[in-house]
Amino acid sequence: MTEVTDPNETQRIDLADPDETRRINVGEQTVRLEPGTLDVGGRTIRIEVGERTERLPIPKQGRRRAPAGPARPDGTAPPPPPPAPADGPQTHTVVLPRVSTDPLDELVDRIRPSLTRAVDALQVAAALEADGFTDRIARVEYGFADVFALAVEVYKRMGPPAEALAEPQEPVRDWRYSLRVLAHGPLYALPAAVFPAVLGVLGQRNVVLALTFASAVGWMYAGTVSFGAYKLLGAYRPRASARLLLWSTLAAPLAGALAGLIVVLTFGGGWGLVVLAVGQLGYQLAGTVLVFYRREGLQVATMLPAVIGGAAYLWYGTAARPVAIGTAIGGVAAACTAALLLTRNRGAKTELPGRPVLRAQRRGLTGVTLYGACSAALLLHAEAPYLLNRLDVAISAAPLIAAMGFVEWRAEGFRAAAVALTRRSHRPEEFQRSIRWLIGRETLFCLGFPALLGIILVAVLHTGGWLTAPGAVMIGAHVALAAAYYSAFLLAGFERFAWLCWSMLAALAIHVGAGAALGAAPLLGQTGAPLTDTALYLGSVVALQGLFLLGLAPIVGQVRHYR
Repeated sequence: MTEVTDPNETQRIDLADPDETRRINVGEQTVRLEPGTLDVGGRTIRIEVGERTERLPIPKQGRRRAPAGPARPDGTAPPPPPPAPADGPQTHTVVLPRVSTDPLDELVDRIRPSLTRAVDALQVAAALEADGFTDRIARVEYGFADVFALAVEVYKRMGPPAEALAEPQEPVRDWRYSLRVLAHGPLYALPAAVFPAVLGVLGQRNVVLALTFASAVGWMYAGTVSFGAYKLLGAYRPRASARLLLWSTLAAPLAGALAGLIVVLTFGGGWGLVVLAVGQLGYQLAGTVLVFYRREGLQVATMLPAVIGGAAYLWYGTAARPVAIGTAIGGVAAACTAALLLTRNRGAKTELPGRPVLRAQRRGLTGVTLYGACSAALLLHAEAPYLLNRLDVAISAAPLIAAMGFVEWRAEGFRAAAVALTRRSHRPEEFQRSIRWLIGRETLFCLGFPALLGIILVAVLHTGGWLTAPGAVMIGAHVALAAAYYSAFLLAGFERFAWLCWSMLAALAIHVGAGAALGAAPLLGQTGAPLTDTALYLGSVVALQGLFLLGLAPIVGQVRHYR
């Protein structure tokens, strides 16, 4: 508020914004000022918008002149205001000043809508960094040592969180979405319907060795390609993502041929093993592309004839073997063709290159590859010694494979649930307690569903007379491994691949090392105690779950991860 006390004095008040208005006291009246002229009490007040503040004289005798204002950038003096008419009222020129505000308050007002339920200063710091704030900006523009110190002050000024807030919108997850994700595990097992027919041609030992090695290679290959494609898509490079999937799918048969040759040269066998490995990797990469573009229904359609052919072989015997093998080859070819077609016409030709994104993600790509290798080693090293002579142990991983889609489905909903907890929590301790309860509850879900499948498998094997004690224990180990993979998915979401790999290697070392000490390590030639070996594997899986939870403990309760 500005008061005009002397009617004979000229005052200028800067108004830098033409849309601003100010109020001044003139005598006993309060007048709202806008650019223009205003008559107040027999005086005319001229309101101008200018870039300078200066005093100009009132054309009246005996008044001293104020010093001239600064020159314009071009060196010329500003023109004087037009004089008031001789017989008219006095004219006062007023230029309204800019009112300075605290820039930190402006920052708080700007960031408040996105952090109405901030639980701690770390969450504010993460939001500031995501908005482009650096330590230099915090020092130069706001006078704080770094972004975190600035976030602490912003968090204080934001005040208590609002009580009534709308829950964050979660992705649409109708029954179609849920069915699509739940089917991911069984989709990769569809070619297993043809394995009995293949065993009759190539021999059990050779097929098992080739499929085991090819599956391990495909696990690493598909996981790395999928990670890179999602990173490119997240960086707004859909064309580069599609090209990565295209060339990876084209290269998959070559990788399969190399894996098959390694098996043939190491353990013997014919060219049929190479063809088998080619088909295995080709289908894994084709399935990765179809899942990436959410075309799981197309994947089922391409392999459905092979499933029918495999069932016909089991029913009619060797007479239906050519049909089973032929439909399997046709199904893999159809899946690969569909995957290649889906990568066409993705993104604009003017899109930025994707190589810088992949170079920036080299650490993550390496971590995903090693994580795939460790996962394959952990899963296959325990089953490999029994694949040729124990049916119940050989198929003990079926509950795990069937439940992987369920585990993935629950893991995908974790982030939305965690963000909802940040909206409902008032203190960091409250959020940390809630997030631990959330993980515990979801882990039990991911244990219960595969346990139900395991009970069904145990009942079927028992009815057929194929169930043994080692097989029952191994089924239990894979059920526990499904629950452990829930924590593994969360760690992978935080990109803690080093912890994942070291934890799996530790679990493998526990199993093999303890087995060697007790004389029950089939990998070392000690095959006389299968029950002890499978029990040790179950114990190593439980230890693995503990290691995964230990790796989650220091990061899962930090609110800054759930912006």
